[in-house]
Amino acid sequence: MCVVTVCHDRKKIAPVKLKVRPTKACALIQGASRGIGLAIVDQLLESNTDQLVIATCRNPSSSDGLKSLMKNYGERLKVFPLDPTVESSAIKVAEMLSKQSTSIELLVNCTGILHHSKLRPEKRIDDINIENLVELFKVNSISAMLAIKHLRKFLLRDSRSVIVNLSARVGSISDNCLGGWYGYRSSKAALNQLTKTLSIELQRNLPLNICVALHPGTVDTQLSQPFQSAIPKEKIFTTQTAARQIIDVISKLNSTDTGSFIAWDGSKIPW
Repeated sequence: MCVVTVCHDRKKIAPVKLKVRPTKACALIQGASRGIGLAIVDQLLESNTDQLVIATCRNPSSSDGLKSLMKNYGERLKVFPLDPTVESSAIKVAEMLSKQSTSIELLVNCTGILHHSKLRPEKRIDDINIENLVELFKVNSISAMLAIKHLRKFLLRDSRSVIVNLSARVGSISDNCLGGWYGYRSSKAALNQLTKTLSIELQRNLPLNICVALHPGTVDTQLSQPFQSAIPKEKIFTTQTAARQIIDVISKLNSTDTGSFIAWDGSKIPW
């Protein structure tokens, strides 16, 4: 992954108006204020001294982690506000990318929700609540597509680009042996289908693009903490370990992997 310096001296070529092609290839991490997203940003910045990284989240000013990385890495890290559930927010990010003549070689969607004070995973069908279902689908499924809808035009066309939507093994229909968690399971299954469908469309115009759903494993974040007691400690990854594993999987992806559902160790997960 590399960055090419952009020439800003455009006045000298006037009055001929040229269409300036993006020349800086970046990694864009959506949902980067904390957890896995923040760890991926950290790992990318640390592992590649030339990598331009763009981190997006709803409220960047509330993320101490991003503030610290901005202080350490300066211009190599750009932080944009993006509420992925609001389409106009994705449009604004696209406008900012256009102004910076930036293209995307890696797009990782880390946005997700499992629970909060008014939302708990359902144990039985009687627990289903329409408001909670709508929220789960909006955040876990639709938000990724809204962002990609407006950012896909920045994907590299003449070389490899990768889209990764963080999913979950519980979104596998054929792997569902326990039941429960109706909303979370189905919203991640929907994300998987959307990712598969997107991969087919992108192959028509961007044959070098790879688009996958990726299960990061059980990671020690706020999302999983209430449910960790039943999981062996050795199977719970730190955010830094999860980020390293995700980046390693991404580095090994090839064109035959597009449209796949992949685990943190590179193995394929059945739909």
